[in-house]
Amino acid sequence: MTEEISYPVINKELCKGCMRCIVGCPQNAILLSDDMNDAGYQFAYYSGNGCTGCKDCYFTCPEPLALEVHQYKKIVNDSVAKMIKAKAAGKGGK
Repeated sequence: MTEEISYPVINKELCKGCMRCIVGCPQNAILLSDDMNDAGYQFAYYSGNGCTGCKDCYFTCPEPLALEVHQYKKIVNDSVAKMIKAKAAGKGGK
């Protein structure tokens, strides 16, 4: 069994605070900071939970490289992890 983990990574120095990612996020997982970046803009940040990996924030962001959505799969069941490691080691997984 695997669990998919998704989260946006926002480069606060490239973000211009246009709020498109905030409005575009159906889970309301992105917020606008009260702080300013070095260019003097309030920047968006991930609240820490709620991201489903839909990438709506990524596709609405007009600033190249300001926002990425990271996704990875986490193996939850240890028996599955052992089987995968055994197969990778060429032992057949049994």
